[in-house]
Amino acid sequence: MKTRETFFHRVLSMLLTAAMVVTLFTVAAPTEAQAAGLSFKGKGTSAVTITDDQCYDMIGGSYTTNYIKYKPSVTGTVTLKFQNASAYYSDSYGDVTFCDKNKKTIGQSNEQWNNGYKNSIYYTSTYGVKKNQTYYFAVRCSNGTKITATTKAIKDSSASKKSKAKNLSKGKKTTGVITAGDSKADWYKIKLTKTAKLKLRYEAQTNGSNNANGFKITFYDKNGKMWTSNSYSYITRFDPKDGWDIYMKSNYGSKHSIATGTYYVKVERMSKASSGSYTLKWSTY
Repeated sequence: MKTRETFFHRVLSMLLTAAMVVTLFTVAAPTEAQAAGLSFKGKGTSAVTITDDQCYDMIGGSYTTNYIKYKPSVTGTVTLKFQNASAYYSDSYGDVTFCDKNKKTIGQSNEQWNNGYKNSIYYTSTYGVKKNQTYYFAVRCSNGTKITATTKAIKDSSASKKSKAKNLSKGKKTTGVITAGDSKADWYKIKLTKTAKLKLRYEAQTNGSNNANGFKITFYDKNGKMWTSNSYSYITRFDPKDGWDIYMKSNYGSKHSIATGTYYVKVERMSKASSGSYTLKWSTY
């Protein structure tokens, strides 16, 4: 008789190199811009252009921090896209800090972006926001840059407790949002009515230019315990997609279906600076 052991198999569907240029904004203390009129609309898509002259204070000899005001009319996400708008250079780079209404940092400080790369992950970043709250984006640029903000409303019906976990329907993609400053985790459950091997896929739109920001996904068995000691995964701005194949494995290496029952998925932020949205989808095979 074959003896089975619990087995957790992780499948990487995308692995992106998070190489970013070293910021050059450490040579002098930044100067805050007189940023009257710089603001994004609270819904849809809008843009702000920071000119070459607005990027650097020639008198003070430092890069200028331009504050862009933003007050969303919906709860959901805002995605920033940084594009070159210089009259002299072919690309631009810099950093952005997500702030509250008092210009206090609530995202990653000096999150880097660079549109000199072809892959958009290097010059886009997404944040989770709450309706009618005022935020600011503190932006520093090497040279002229157009910043486009796209607001997306997301209805989040997740539960903050495992006992009230939301059911994930087989084959249907579910979207959730974690807003800036929200420390609660999102809980979901998978009801497996027939023995099968399970496939779980997930994706995120989030912020951060290091591996300390993003979302942590953890899979739990029907007893509410972690499937294995390493049954968790991180999805970040640079590694936005991932997935698992979940099954039982015999000592001889063959794969077997897992038992019927209710399994759980937990989504939580990796750090206080993390926010954005995510999707979950599961199937069997």
